[in-house]
Amino acid sequence: MATALSTEIQQLIVEETGSAAPSTDDAAAFESWLDGIKGSHEELYAGVAAEIEAFIMGKAA
Repeated sequence: MATALSTEIQQLIVEETGSAAPSTDDAAAFESWLDGIKGSHEELYAGVAAEIEAFIMGKAA
């Protein structure tokens, strides 16, 4: 399973939500999952969003 997320944030996701995030390769599933944690895990959501943004910016450079 490919992902743009670091190992650290993946471990935090499991600790906070009880399961892993879907692969970032499946954009629809990942976006749906991200929307689902937006309200219930605000700090986790912010961390995931920051990692995705950094990954995208790194690919654009």
